Amino acid sequence: MGNNYNNCGCYRKENKHEEKAYKVKCHNHEFEASTDFEKDDEGRIHNHRIAGVTGPAIKYGKTHVHKVNELTDTFDDHFHGICETTGPAIYLPSGKHFHVISGSTTVSDGHKHDFYFITQVEDVTNVPEDDKC
Repeated sequence: MGNNYNNCGCYRKENKHEEKAYKVKCHNHEFEASTDFEKDDEGRIHNHRIAGVTGPAIKYGKTHVHKVNELTDTFDDHFHGICETTGPAIYLPSGKHFHVISGSTTVSDGHKHDFYFITQVEDVTNVPEDDKC
């Protein structure tokens, strides 16, 4: 059977006969959001934009999560880092899913920002095999 990881590091279950066999296909999610508003060290109220793509799926119980490691946009010569793990997959009736993520940015310019958002539903790596580019 070999190991339980495919070539991009995503976990998979190889026992096809196991009842309710669990399988996570290798995929990522896009996201786009804003932080909350905070004052910088000069008292200016502002927020930041966050956009990016999650890391690949990571097995988590009977579901999976993703790592997010990005930088915010820049406001008045400063930006913040984000390094968090999404919550587990939340499935829709269509079988597709999304993830919730929340946390705080790194401190920069004397402050940090909180954020709370969901990933996009579509799988950015899921290109139909019959689609010839």
